[in-house]
Amino acid sequence: MTEEKKKEAGVISRREFLKDAGLVVGGAAIGSAVLLAACAPKEGGATVTTTATATKTVTTTAGAVTKTVTATATAPPVTAAANVVKFTLNKYKYEMAVEPGWTLQYLVHDKIGWTGIKDMCFGYGACGSCTAIINGRPVLTCMTLAVHCDGAVIETAEGIADAKHPLIDAYALNHCMQCGYCTPGFLVTAKALLDHKPKPTEADIREALGGNICRCGTYPQHIKAVLEASGQTTA
Repeated sequence: MTEEKKKEAGVISRREFLKDAGLVVGGAAIGSAVLLAACAPKEGGATVTTTATATKTVTTTAGAVTKTVTATATAPPVTAAANVVKFTLNKYKYEMAVEPGWTLQYLVHDKIGWTGIKDMCFGYGACGSCTAIINGRPVLTCMTLAVHCDGAVIETAEGIADAKHPLIDAYALNHCMQCGYCTPGFLVTAKALLDHKPKPTEADIREALGGNICRCGTYPQHIKAVLEASGQTTA
């Protein structure tokens, strides 16, 4: 049967099939080239332009003549922005490159080495042991991304101790710790309270420290220590 009669009868010859398949495969190759170019890796803060080339071959029905078409796909420029943050931590200035997924707790504790902030609940924000004062507010550092702290002023238990805050002696004299693991979080939260309310009531202290967990059960002593540090007498 001739090619013309096959077409009239609705029969697709192997040659016609391969011709159509060549067009489909070639189109897919060009599409893949565009996708790969768009997903090209970023390099060191510069603008990166990537060019990809794909080739498709089409066989004509007139014979064994082949035609080669080359398509070039150029991805739009991609600017690689470095995640550099500047912040003040316990009165020290820092400028650091950070990964997008780093928490502030990981950056301060593991990368910089200020170990006062702890992680007792494995990053679920449930224990308060990782609390730091950020821009005047007590914040859970395990729930805070480091990249969001550009320009922040951060204070941990070490900074409070260096400043010889009255809370330090009050916590020691009132035996506010047993194992001591959660104590920095309590201390930082209490300091944030006194910064905003120098003469808190017992109810104020209970509410402020309500998010801090102590498995040793030292809760009553924290109230006494905070009242003492604020210059108020305790029963």
